[in-house]
Amino acid sequence: MNRLAPIALLFALLAASAAATELDAASQARLGLRVATLAQGEMPPTTRAVADVLDPAPLAKAIDELEAAQAAARASRAELVRTQALLAAEGNASRKALEAAQAQAAADQARLREARVALRSAWGDDLADMAPARRDRLLDALVRGDQVLLRAEPLGRPDATLKVRAATLQMPPGADAPAQVLGRLPRSTSGLAAGWLLQADAGPLVPGMVLTAQLHGEGRPVRGVLLPRAAIVRWNGLDWAYVATGATRFERRAVHPSAMTPAGWLVGTPFRPGERVVVQGAEALMAVDAAPVPGSAADASDD
Repeated sequence: MNRLAPIALLFALLAASAAATELDAASQARLGLRVATLAQGEMPPTTRAVADVLDPAPLAKAIDELEAAQAAARASRAELVRTQALLAAEGNASRKALEAAQAQAAADQARLREARVALRSAWGDDLADMAPARRDRLLDALVRGDQVLLRAEPLGRPDATLKVRAATLQMPPGADAPAQVLGRLPRSTSGLAAGWLLQADAGPLVPGMVLTAQLHGEGRPVRGVLLPRAAIVRWNGLDWAYVATGATRFERRAVHPSAMTPAGWLVGTPFRPGERVVVQGAEALMAVDAAPVPGSAADASDD
């Protein structure tokens, strides 16, 4: 057993959590570093969400069952009316035929009610109340693969009064794509809050993918420091940015956005307006920052 392994791991963790990196001007030039000055920004109230790309098959099945139930209910209702008319016209239909038509109409109406409840409970009021023609167009686009539906569930508890009007999807590898908000969904699987049903161009999205979404609402704007998207680099499952705190010193800071905009992310402390942030070469700087120090325990090999 290598007795240095736990020590090497400790030093590796310490190196990974280092807050700053020193680079002289020549090294900065080799890495192609470029900085920009941070400024304040604002946008309408938002909440972050996890967006799951949905399989359209369950929705297609629910809509097909609803439309089949509607057709059956219309047919049985028409048959009931016809039988009643025949019975009233000199007894051209039997009482037994009328009772059978009444029973069939009642059963079909019950199945229609069940289909409506199933669609509403699974997909929400907005989609259930959508005009049939618009709903059919949506379903056709989903089946063709032109559009996708996403279930966006908020991270934490958003303001109960938040009225979501638009959404932005954070697409791989970091680009943004707009999404249309179709409406609220029933309470989420987490049980914390209801989610929202989104519609977006399919592009590279396929059922089963999980994205981060920003849901934009109405109300007082969210204010903060606008961090350019080019400054954000992902490492060890977290988002980071480098702030130039001196001529040769670059401080790595975790990024926790309060909102996302096309220009970048709105963040709070410890970022401040007027600070300079690395917007080119951040990935190379991260590689230098995370590299083990030569000769340290983190650089030691197994005996």
